[in-house]
Amino acid sequence: MDSVFLASTAPCMCPHGQNYMVLHCPEHPLQFVHSRGGSEQTNFNLGGRRESRRSGGTADMSVRELLEARIVGRGTPYDTDPGFNADGARTVRIIAGRLGLPSPPLDLGPVDARA
Repeated sequence: MDSVFLASTAPCMCPHGQNYMVLHCPEHPLQFVHSRGGSEQTNFNLGGRRESRRSGGTADMSVRELLEARIVGRGTPYDTDPGFNADGARTVRIIAGRLGLPSPPLDLGPVDARA
């Protein structure tokens, strides 16, 4: 059985977390967690380059899609466009598509990897 947790909380801004994944911060939980059979498969925070810090048994489960959308890897628009995927909406659409989640509000067509 698969379980997916998507939180609309703000990313952790704690100084010890480098604004990324902070597993030990009770005030700022991870924004995306995918579990299968009770075991955590992958987890990370969304937007603002935070997807580069993935963890879990299958942390690279969506890496191909994230690379194609230029959310992770070299040459991402983050360096030239600070607003690129700042809220993680592109990432959520990729996750929803990869895991087959029902997501009518996110069904805006394919993400343009060139954008």
